[in-house]
Formats: sequence, structure tokens, C-alpha cells
Amino acid sequence: MSIRFKFITLLAFFLASGLTYAQNRLSGGSAPGRSGGQEFNRADKKGMNAKKDTVVFKMKVFQLLDGYTQVHESRLDTLYADFQTYSPLLKNAISAETLGNFGSSVQSNDYFDRSFDSREFLFMRNLHYYGRWPRDIRFYNTTKPFTLLEYGQLFSNRPYSESWLRVFQTQNINPSLNFGFSYNSITSKGRYLNQEAKDNALNLFGSYNIDRYDLWFIIGKNKFKNGENGGLLTPSSIEDPDLKPENLPVWFSGTNAETKNSFGVIAHQYKFGKWIKVKEKNEEFQKFITRFALMHTLEFSDNSRNFTEIEPNPYFDFTDSRGRVYFYGTEHLPYIKSSKGTASLPSTQDKTGMKRVTNLFYLKAVEATDRKYTFGKQAYIGNDLISIYFPREELIYTPGIMQPPLGLTRSKSLTNSFVGGSVFSTTSKFWNWNATGRYYIQGYRFADFDLQGRIEKPIRTSRDTSFVRISGSMTNTSPDYFYNHYYSNHYKWENNFDKTYELKVGLAYEKPFRRFKAGFKYSIVNKFLYWDETSLPAQASSEFSVVQVFLNKDFKFGPLNIQNSVLYQKSTTDKYIHVPEVSTRNTIFLEGVISKVLFFQMGVDVRYDTKYYADYYSPALGMFYVQHNEKIGNYPWGDAFVNLKIKRTRFYVKYNNLTTKFVKSGYYTSPGYAAQAASACFGLSWTFYD
Repeated sequence: MSIRFKFITLLAFFLASGLTYAQNRLSGGSAPGRSGGQEFNRADKKGMNAKKDTVVFKMKVFQLLDGYTQVHESRLDTLYADFQTYSPLLKNAISAETLGNFGSSVQSNDYFDRSFDSREFLFMRNLHYYGRWPRDIRFYNTTKPFTLLEYGQLFSNRPYSESWLRVFQTQNINPSLNFGFSYNSITSKGRYLNQEAKDNALNLFGSYNIDRYDLWFIIGKNKFKNGENGGLLTPSSIEDPDLKPENLPVWFSGTNAETKNSFGVIAHQYKFGKWIKVKEKNEEFQKFITRFALMHTLEFSDNSRNFTEIEPNPYFDFTDSRGRVYFYGTEHLPYIKSSKGTASLPSTQDKTGMKRVTNLFYLKAVEATDRKYTFGKQAYIGNDLISIYFPREELIYTPGIMQPPLGLTRSKSLTNSFVGGSVFSTTSKFWNWNATGRYYIQGYRFADFDLQGRIEKPIRTSRDTSFVRISGSMTNTSPDYFYNHYYSNHYKWENNFDKTYELKVGLAYEKPFRRFKAGFKYSIVNKFLYWDETSLPAQASSEFSVVQVFLNKDFKFGPLNIQNSVLYQKSTTDKYIHVPEVSTRNTIFLEGVISKVLFFQMGVDVRYDTKYYADYYSPALGMFYVQHNEKIGNYPWGDAFVNLKIKRTRFYVKYNNLTTKFVKSGYYTSPGYAAQAASACFGLSWTFYD
């Protein structure tokens, strides 16, 4: 099914839904979230009754934090500022290492953004930005159904298509019950051979909230289908103006990875408290005040990666002194099948996966909104049930030979038990703070711990409120099971790595009125786990630290806006991690209003990294690993854009990678991988809530 067909079908569905809802309202149905909110108007001459909709659109957005236990107000992104940055990676990271194609594996160049949740599937780490995960989901309460449609694509959509689609809808059945869903899709053919990406994310969510009981649930699925081309055989060939990107030779043909994730979350609580009388605007009513709550959360995730290839170790005969070069090395012998396969029977069929079920039981003492001095407290006990599988190593008999099975797996079951708790204050006008801790008392992660703390101090003046934020964490974490044990057609290892200890601290100051934010972060790590020069997991032999300083400052001179972001990072060693020392983003644009209704922004967006040893990439693992041979960077990435907004519609036109028109070399996003050549695209967004 083409992306255009998907878009037209979904648009028709929601327009039909909106008409149906409008008809129901006009025929006597009541608006969700309100009863008795309709008025009759008998003004027409024929005496026909007409009903006037007096329901005012209001929507509250909530996010569940701290293990789905704390409800914080959030917002839906419907601004047109930075709307042209459609890549979810670049919306969240000032700099990143990619494979050059939208929807393929990525790695943030912000060291502190690379933190990985050790409970999640290791081989999905570098696709994180393109999925929708339980912690990303928001919950809603709305007086009218709300629908958001977003679509974008390259102007020259064929044969090198790139398009993206987002559909979001939520509505209340009654004031307490809300349902919704979202669908995200990325389809990117790419300009270079065998690099197509198809990423899809679908999730359903709902909430039921009454005085004594709350329920939230999420069901979702992420699916990533990626062609793996191994990079360009001769990356410098992008400098030849007579060669088209689609004609440049790449290492792999017939190599693909399909990574999938299904998840579900149920969080519910029963609340104990008392009823009090409240008087507002000369109206007196009863309000329930929660004191304590019993809560239970259930999480489920099912993850897998299926890597297939026709040629297990492709080679190329260079005409220079290099001669014949094998991608995985001359001495490499695949463990399962070394002979070439076919499209229907690939030589490599590596299936790896992990399932996890987590139960937690909480006892909570919540913040009392009717008391002057209050803070929340909670304690919990939980358990993980984990099942892991990867290709089998044991030999089996087939007529005449003994060989490992192709496409079959062996499994391993793990379990963890843990206790934890937190104390917090989120409603104080003087300061807000949070401290959490978890300790594993049994299982694979026995004696692991995770301690985190945060303080936010508002500083109020007559014109503005600025904020000082202090954060810190201390973790002791067992290595992921796959770091210690793995077997596939290309890799085999058995390790016994120690726990990784990391201490992080951070300080930030933000002054919104002056459009200013600055701060630093510091981390010290012992027994750090990484992927070494041979693309194998390894553990650092020495302790090291990383320091980061960041600064964001925006200027506004009438219609002219200049937005600046700078990130400086430095490590005490270059053995284990490589990131640009300096990364910048500068956006310059003019903004204004035409005819009092059309808002516009027109400008350029430039990103820059200093040169650094960007990581190599292993298609068989889907992981980036360190190298000390090639540097990339010292290249300006420039985009030109126009953003428009009229009422509830946003629109942009953008020219990506404009600088590749003027600088003909150096535009690598990872060693061996080049960025897409300059291309124009557009995107638009509609919201409906009438």
C-alpha cells in the first residue's frame, strides 16, 4: 500500500468521522465531557428546531512520569516554530551520526543523550528516535474530538521517494473516559542503492479517571524495515559531478534487517482520602482530596531483530594496492553458513529477540493540595520476567554433514526482583524536587542500584521567572545479557563483564524572558561497556570522565530572529567514545503576519560539527563501534525554509542539505555513508476539533 493511498484513506476516514459526530450533535446527542451543554434556537421562519453548539473546546494533556506514578501536565505540539525540522532525531539532538537516509540507524552525538535503558532490547537502541514508546505517550481530556493530520514528502517523490505521515485522534466518551490513537509512518527510498527504510508506529491509549480510581492503558507496535548497503565502496566518488548517487557502488545487495517491538502498559490506582467543601465564584461543592493510594502497573514488551543477507561476506577487487578487500575481513569465516544464498533462502537468517513482563505494586502518600507544607512519598516492589533468544550454536545432523541450524534459535529465561521508592514535591511555589531509588534484591541484576535526584528553584522578578535546575544520578548496572553471550552467522562471543558504575551531575540556568539557557553536565564512568575496533563488545580498562557545556541564546530585533545553540564536549580519553568537541546550530529567520491571518517564518538553519572519529557501523549487529582511522565533520549543513500558519493549518517548504550544491565533498554522516544530495520537500499539518 503506497503512502499516498494510506494518507487519502485516513483523511477520508477522519472527515467522515467528523461529519458523523457533527450530525450526532445536531440530532440531539450531547458533547463528550459535558451534559446539558446544548441550547435550542427557534429562530427560523419555518418553525424548525435548530440546536446551537455552546461547547467550548478545551483540552488538557498529561504525561505519566516516575514509572507511570506521577501525573504532570504537558502540551501538544501545534506550534509552527521549528515545524520544518520534521526529523524526530534533529528535533531532539543538536548533532547526530546517521547512515544518510531518513529512517535508518542513528546515534546522537550528545553523550548524555546516549544513555540506554538496560531493561530494553539492545539491538533496537539505534532506532529509538523513529518509534513511539510508552514513555512518549500522552493522555488527554477534551471537550470535543481532536484530530491532527501531518504529511510531508520530497517534491520529486519518484523514484527516490521520501515521505512521512502522522495521524493522531483523541476524544472523550464522557468527562471521565478518554480514548485515542496515533499512527506514524516513514517511507524513504534513499538516493543510494539498497538503503530503503520503512518505519511504522501505531499505538492506542486510554484513561478513566474518577474521584477514587484512575486507570491508564497503552498498546502499541513499532516496526522498522531497513535495507543495509554497508556504505559506499569508494566514498570519495560523491565528489565526481559526472556520477549520480544512484549509480555509485555499495557493499551489500540483498541485505535487510527487520526490527519489531510490541508493548502494552496498564497502570491503575485506588485512592483513599476525604471529601471537603470548596467554594468558588459563589458556588459551593464537594471535592475529593486524596491522601493515600494503592497502585499497580503491568508492562509487557516483545522485541525482535531478523537480519538476512544473500552474500555472507562480500568482497571487492580494487585496482590499487588494496587488491581484494572483504567487508568483514579476509580471515572472517561465518559460523553458520559461508556460501552464497538466494533471495528465497538467504545465507544469513539471524533471529534475535527479548520479551519482558514487569509487575510493580506501589503504596503512595500523595501531595495534599489543601495543606501548606506537603510532599509526596511512595514505595514499591517489582519483578521482571525476561525471555531471550538468539541463533543456535549446537550442531545438528543433516544427511552427510554436521552443521548449526539456519534460522533456528535457543532461548534463556531471566528474572529480577527489586524494591524502590521516591519522595517528591511538585506543587511548591518555593522549589520543586524529586529523589528516587531502586535496588535489585534477586536475579540477573542482583545488587544493581539506580539513584536519581532533581531540584528546581524558580527565581521570580517583576518581569520574569528564571529557573535553576540541579540534577544528579548514581547507577551500578549489570551488563546487558547480549554483551556477555551471543552467537550468529558473523559473531560469536562469551564474556563475563563486570557491572558499570556511573555518576552524573548537572546544573542549568534558564531565563525564558531573555531567551537564555546555559549549563553543564559531568559524568564519571568506571568499567564502561562499548563496541571496540573489531565491532565486538568490550569493557573499558580504566575510569574516565566526560564534561559537557551547553549554551542557548536567542536574539530578536523586530521581525528578525537569530537562534543559537552551542554544545561543547570533552572526554579524558578517546579510546571508548568519539563525539564532536563542538557542535552548533544557528537559525536565522524573518517572521511576520500577512493580512492579519497568515503567520510566516522565512530563513535558514545551519548545523556544524568539528572533525571527529565518527563510529563505524556494523549492519549485522545494527550497532556503531569505535574507530581511529577516518574523521568526518568540519562541514556546514544548511537548510532553507519557509513556515506558514493560518488558523489551524501549518505548512512548510524546505530545501534540505542546500550546502551540497556548493561544497562538493565532505558531506558524510558516518564513515562510508554520505548524506542525501540537496532536495526540496514540503509538509503540512491540520487540526480538527469542531
